[in-house]
Amino acid sequence: MEKKKILNFLAKYNYNYCEKNNLIIVKLELSQQVTIQFDESNKIILKDKLVGWNFLTGMIEMTLKNAFIYNLTGTILFGSIITYFENKENGLNLNSLFLVFITWIILFSTFYIVKLENFKNRIINCTRE
Repeated sequence: MEKKKILNFLAKYNYNYCEKNNLIIVKLELSQQVTIQFDESNKIILKDKLVGWNFLTGMIEMTLKNAFIYNLTGTILFGSIITYFENKENGLNLNSLFLVFITWIILFSTFYIVKLENFKNRIINCTRE
């Protein structure tokens, strides 16, 4: 019953999805994918993944949580490299590049998390009706 409600919801709002046995794979904007898995105990499991080329991980496929960790590590590493080159005798001033990098990560992290949470809430509300 829950699966029918969700399929009707996805069709009504013209989401791009495909159905496989107990799974529904929904493709959201900008290479974000949500998998809706139906369990025998009447549970609905939602999993997210960034696939293909996306603005946070490039071509590497991973969950949004892992993308945050990946970008945090990259930011720390990139910041350390910039600090090293600025402390040299004829150091390059790469602060503006670092600020653009951080802004890029914050903007797209916010976009992806808001999109995912909004979609999850819409699915939850759809199944309550």
